Amino acid sequence: MTKFNRVTAMLLAIVMMFALCACGGADKDDSSSVPVISDEPSSSEAPSSSEAPSSSEAPASSSKPQVSSKPQQPSSTLSRPNPSVLVAKDPNNNIDIEENIFMDSMEYTGYNLAKHRADGKMWQYILSKYKKGLGWLSKISYDYDGGTSGYEVNSQGLPDIAYFEKHDLVCASYVTYVYFNYLPNVVGIDTSFLTKPENPTLANDWYRAALDWVKKGYSYEIPFKATRSGGGEIRFTTEQNIPIGSIFLCNSMSNKSSNWACHVSIYAGYKNGYHWVYHVGNDNGPEFCAIERFCYGPDPVWPLSMISPPVNLRFAAKTDIVVKDENGAPVSGAKVTLTSKMNRIFDFGTTNAEGVVTKDGLNYGNYTMKVTAPEGYTIEKPTQTVTLTVDNNSYNTIEVVLKKN
Repeated sequence: MTKFNRVTAMLLAIVMMFALCACGGADKDDSSSVPVISDEPSSSEAPSSSEAPSSSEAPASSSKPQVSSKPQQPSSTLSRPNPSVLVAKDPNNNIDIEENIFMDSMEYTGYNLAKHRADGKMWQYILSKYKKGLGWLSKISYDYDGGTSGYEVNSQGLPDIAYFEKHDLVCASYVTYVYFNYLPNVVGIDTSFLTKPENPTLANDWYRAALDWVKKGYSYEIPFKATRSGGGEIRFTTEQNIPIGSIFLCNSMSNKSSNWACHVSIYAGYKNGYHWVYHVGNDNGPEFCAIERFCYGPDPVWPLSMISPPVNLRFAAKTDIVVKDENGAPVSGAKVTLTSKMNRIFDFGTTNAEGVVTKDGLNYGNYTMKVTAPEGYTIEKPTQTVTLTVDNNSYNTIEVVLKKN
């Protein structure tokens, strides 16, 4: 090989590394003096503020990338929606941070969520380099070759985790796996109408696709403010709730004024002083990371855009418990609880005059339902197993019959 060819090959390799959102390695081997584990107090409310910053790496343009004019679904003539209206109608604002399908999708890759919880480290920030020996991580690493799309399925039509373990994932292909493989093929949520990234391994193509969701009225952009705190972390604030499952995009710290996305992740919720995401950003493969820490490591990134999940899809179950007597008359005052596989108890309260009690935002799957009959009634089976599904756009109705004394 000539000297010229060797130099050309090296340059091409470098370009490929950047193209595969290598700048998305937030927290890679972070050697800063920040403590290994965050001991900040737990909080369910994020700090407030608003306004969105800009973006990064590659074409240095101040304008947002143009979305494709090709409609992914018939008739996409919707005008730009009013975000405040969409927020009010968004059923995904109350998804449970501890149990939800986006968390399930990471566990499906082989991430040992049960051990993570058992170790008592949930929602505590731990440096990337210390995670490998904790027994939480899956067998999936970082796809430096960029050959995995995230669409791969096995002979059963399910996400091909064995393939991912062999060929790995990048940030964008992980998000592709979640939205266009796990959700439809495992959970049963149809996402086929959504615009897909032209290249499922590129973060900026995900940015273009998500902007098209906004253009078509499926999603909305969430304004935020990102500044550098005195301690060096990113101070990330927003005036409205961020739905779990939102698409979070970053540009490079070295070019904050660009609108080129070099990293994409999925918003996981706010807890213990951090805004968490599910992502692939380094050799750890799928893992939790905190937005506030994205400015560290060899490939630091900066918040660019937060785009909500599609508001016309539900990602959690809304459940009506309907209690009647043997003649079909509604029974008020019946107390109902559901207990999840994590032994978390969800108190529905008591049935109203119509014999109905409702709760929203529960994850899909099996629960143990306990019904306490009011005075004057008895129930044959006070506890029973019920299953919440995506059927009927995730609206579940469970009927319970009591006997009058």
